[in-house]
Order: sequence, then C-alpha cells, then structure tokens
Amino acid sequence: MKKTALLIAFGLSTLFINPSYAATYEATQAGGGYIFSNSFSGSTSFDDYISFSTDGMQQVLTSISGTGDTFSLKEFNLLDENKNLVMNGTVFNSGSNLSFGFTNSIQQGSYYLQVIGESTGTNASYAGTITLANAVPEPETMALMLSGVGLIGVAGRRKMREKA
Repeated sequence: MKKTALLIAFGLSTLFINPSYAATYEATQAGGGYIFSNSFSGSTSFDDYISFSTDGMQQVLTSISGTGDTFSLKEFNLLDENKNLVMNGTVFNSGSNLSFGFTNSIQQGSYYLQVIGESTGTNASYAGTITLANAVPEPETMALMLSGVGLIGVAGRRKMREKA
C-alpha cells in the first residue's frame, strides 16, 4: 500500500513540476551578425547557451522575442568561451519581447549568449538576432589621435617657415 501511494504521489508531482531544459547551440551567421531560435513543448523553464564569435573589437546588440501562452524572458548574459560571465546584459524591456546590449566593446574571440526564461502552454518558441557593430573609439583614443595630428601639423608649419 505504501509503495502504491508513493508511486501515485510521484506521478502527480511530475504533472505539476515544470521540466527545465538547457541547450547549447550555434547561432547562424547572417549579414553583419547572427540569428538564433529555439522551440519547446509544454510548460518549461530554459537556460540556453548560444555560441557566436567576433572578428575584432566589437559591440554586441541583441534582441529576442518569444511566443507561448505565457512567455517570460528573464535574463541575458554574455559568457566567454569557457562559459565564464563577461557581462550581464541590460534588459531594455521585458515580457515576451526583450532587447539588451552592452556598452563596452568585446575583444575578438568566441562567446556565448545565455538566455534564461520560462514558458507555459503546449508550444512555445523564441527567435532573436545578435548584431555586431565595430567599436567606436573611446574619447581618450580620439584625443590622443587628434593631438598627434596637431603635432604633425605644427612640425610641418615649422619646416615651411625655415625654408622661407
């Protein structure tokens, strides 16, 4: 009798506990960035890792949208090739449509975008883009470059005076 009661309790508990999925997959290169998507069946929570790479100093901008009865994207993180946290994404809007980005540029290399969320319903999915933009020089770099160009101009002007 105890065995039967335990089996029934276990069977009922699996109906009410959301399964959790974790997937690792590669984003597909498209234009100046990448696209990615994933789909689920049933109520679930997910923790996915999407791999991509950069070709030099670049900024990362990402957007994602999901479908389902109740679809909630909770978090984005940028991870290095060993899945160590590089930066937390800044969520600009939440719910089933999510955008995020990083203000700092990242070095050339392989990275993962971690997507964490929950979904209820029979079928759910999400799709998104990773846009890579060339890094904009820091103000200090621009100041150093302009002062160098200014010194070259001063040296050239000095040579012109000496010839005259």
